[in-house]
Amino acid sequence: MKGEGMKLRERTQGFAIRVVCMAALSLFAMPPCSFAEVTPLTAERPKAEAFRTELKKETSTLNIPIEASTDEIAGVLNQTVRKELYKGSTGTSGMTAVVLRNGPIVVSAADNYLYVTLPVAMSLSYGMFETEAIPLKLKFKAKAGITPDWRMHTEIHYLGLSEQLAEEVGIGPLSLKPRSIVEGLIQPVQKELSDLIEQKINDLFPLKTQVAEVWNTAQKPVLLDKNYNAWLKLTPREVMLSPLYAQNNRVRLSVGISTFAELVVGSEPAGQPPLPLPDLKPANTFDKTFRIALNTELYYKDLRAIAATLLLDKRFESDGNSIVIKDLDLYGNGEKLVVKLQTEGSLEGVFYLTARPVFDPRTSVFSVKDVDFDMQTRSLLLRSGGWFLYGTIRSMIQEELNMNLTRQLEQARQMAGKALARVQLAEHVFLKGDIKKLRFNDMIVKKDKISIQVYTEGESAVYFQ
Repeated sequence: MKGEGMKLRERTQGFAIRVVCMAALSLFAMPPCSFAEVTPLTAERPKAEAFRTELKKETSTLNIPIEASTDEIAGVLNQTVRKELYKGSTGTSGMTAVVLRNGPIVVSAADNYLYVTLPVAMSLSYGMFETEAIPLKLKFKAKAGITPDWRMHTEIHYLGLSEQLAEEVGIGPLSLKPRSIVEGLIQPVQKELSDLIEQKINDLFPLKTQVAEVWNTAQKPVLLDKNYNAWLKLTPREVMLSPLYAQNNRVRLSVGISTFAELVVGSEPAGQPPLPLPDLKPANTFDKTFRIALNTELYYKDLRAIAATLLLDKRFESDGNSIVIKDLDLYGNGEKLVVKLQTEGSLEGVFYLTARPVFDPRTSVFSVKDVDFDMQTRSLLLRSGGWFLYGTIRSMIQEELNMNLTRQLEQARQMAGKALARVQLAEHVFLKGDIKKLRFNDMIVKKDKISIQVYTEGESAVYFQ
């Protein structure tokens, strides 16, 4: 009996050992981590939103200063005003007068008037009697304006004599008052002088011809830099005219062509159908600032390249969980930037975040703000991955999606500086100016890039040489 009991115990122990071994083998044969298998999650792509298509535009002014000195005006008058100004009746029966130019005409400018001093010598004749030539200086003032047909017209007024005359002068049996005789002869002299001043001012200020040349030229792109293939593109809109300025012996007229101006790098911009010269728009003053729009294009592929080196294939841990970002993509949607992430690890799937693009003009740095999960992704993570929803990934993306645009903007500013330094618009027509500041204007999100626009601001002038 004892021998049979021992045999039974041995058979029982052998069976137990075989059960334990089989259980152990089956355990090791199980797939690893099958108790915590991760189910992939795929968030829906954010709903497509419309893009703003154009950057805001601000007008520039092509300033066309037209200027002459009173010495130049006097020089032209002295060449053209004839010596004999009047010969004929004085209004007194039997008496005639001869009025001759008697020296150089003097022109001055003050209080927005031209003042003209005309030296003359007047001789009176009555029958066989004749007076000696009486030297006089006639004084006039003229005010100029612009007619709708682009011509200057003058209104001239007689101011009187610059010398005192004798109250009476004798000529044969007659006793006459020379002042009243002179003033009786002024009208034909004044008419001739007025016509000459108007004609010569229009010769000195060929307003329509000069403005039309600039207007037509401004509608064609101008090559600024062959190396960068940089073009100045102007889109003129209207012509403004300030009142004639006559002060300190200078006569000045300012014409402003209101236009959009931008710097375009690349192939020559397409020209627009030519617009006819518009009517003049009178203006007491106008903004003479010349603004050139500088557009910097920031492509998402460049941002992705920056972020990829810091985010892809890196492990991120939170609350005992960890993920690895296996892919990263960026694209625009409406006014926001969308970040697409593909992850592996404790949370596997495709997720979307949105961000607000920001440009700081003080540092020339592009960055993103308000990085957060899209609503569809947020809803999915609330059910299956709260730890990822509130982890550090958002702040890390916000920190890494930065780009300093100083070099690009400085390059554009230098090219714009050339646009204002001296640019030949046409034969004998040059644009000159200087840049005083650079300021941010606008930014828009597009599907594949972000367009950032800054303006260079200065003053310009168009010169005819």
